[in-house]
Formats: sequence, C-alpha cells, structure tokens
Amino acid sequence: MANFKDSPHFDIHDDYYTRKQTWEQIIPYLPNDKIYWEFCSLKSNGQSIKNLQELGLNVKGSVTHDYLKDPDMEADILITNPPFDKAIKIPILEKLAASEKPFVIIMNSTNIFTKYFQRIFGGKDIKFIYPSTKIHYDKYDKGEFVESKNNTSFYSIYVVYNIPTITQNLFI
Repeated sequence: MANFKDSPHFDIHDDYYTRKQTWEQIIPYLPNDKIYWEFCSLKSNGQSIKNLQELGLNVKGSVTHDYLKDPDMEADILITNPPFDKAIKIPILEKLAASEKPFVIIMNSTNIFTKYFQRIFGGKDIKFIYPSTKIHYDKYDKGEFVESKNNTSFYSIYVVYNIPTITQNLFI
C-alpha cells in the first residue's frame, strides 16, 4: 500500500474554480428568498458570483473583499468553494464556525476526516450533500481560463450548516 509520503511533492494551485453545473446541482435544495454571499472570490475573476446569480440566487460578492480581514457583508447565507491551501482554508473554516451564519461550501471529501475539521465543527449540526459523480473544476492561471479539468483525483462534497431546507444528509 502506498503512502502520500512516497509520492512526489505537488505544488498547490488554488486557481481552480467551481463550474456553473456544480452549483446547479444543489440549487433545488437552497432557499431562493435569501441573500447569499460568495465570500471566497478574492483574486478571482468573479465567475462563481455570476454563475450563482444566473442560477437565480440573490448573490453578493467582490473580487477585492478579503473574508479573513474585511468586515462581513450583509447576507443570510454564505456560499463558496474555499481555497485548497490549508493555511488559508483552516482560518476560513474557523471564522465560519465562529460566525454561526448558515453556509454551503464545497470541499474535498477527505477534509471531513481531519482533526482540524472535527475540532472546528465538532458539536455543530453539519450536513453533507454527496453528489453521485465527481465534481470537476476549471483551471485558471492569473485570472485567465486555461482549461476545464475532467480528471479530478479526489471527490468533493457540499458541507452545509443551518440551511432550513436541508434537514438531513443528501445523496444527489
């Protein structure tokens, strides 16, 4: 059996973005009378904000707003795909947990088994939405589209907290 320590080191590339069809999968489960905030759009091209708006959600967002440093925007529900880099992701998860605000985030499914995830969200009524297929992402470099990646090596899930229309784990 191989271990990660035996594999070559790969640099983290956080310029992968959520496709419109990924958000489209969960739209039927989200309340459409709420204000959403796509809060991890810093340094992005804002495509996720546009995609969510095109899918009918009332979404706020900004490509210059730093969720970890700037005051929170007024919104009912937070929604995003946080960066893969743990140095950024863990503080984001900690702020999410402390805020008690409802949220929907997309994450690599192995995150839910980590000590940091259990430390941050232990005791909270977290729900999961498990898609029936892998979620794939679009690769960008310096804000420019490079390619649609259809060979994601990991499974992603939707992590949900305090969304009134999602009362149990879902398989979609």
